Amino acid sequence: MERIDYKTMLDIARWQHNHHPSEGLTYGLFTETFGKDLGQHFHGKWTAYFNGNLWDMLAYFCGESANGQKFCDMLLRQVSLYKKNRQRPMWKNDEAIDKDITDNLKPRYYGTL
Repeated sequence: MERIDYKTMLDIARWQHNHHPSEGLTYGLFTETFGKDLGQHFHGKWTAYFNGNLWDMLAYFCGESANGQKFCDMLLRQVSLYKKNRQRPMWKNDEAIDKDITDNLKPRYYGTL
């Protein structure tokens, strides 16, 4: 059985619900990833037809695994940008370290069940 990485899925969920428009799946990003014609087509599906629904968009690529993988790579690129933009320097022993502030978004009783 294949496994889905929970941390990656959680990062995607956080991105989907909290990203700034500049961290989203923009028209420019679609055309950069897929080329002008396909990028315009897929962006139209993403925005107008599927209304930004990840599950529907993933299913749309059912017969086109190469383009589906490009979409996933593009998505993770924006999720990484989202996470990077939310890192803040923390200090430990007079040394700056990065802390991902999205880790503070865990449910209150995380890990107690």
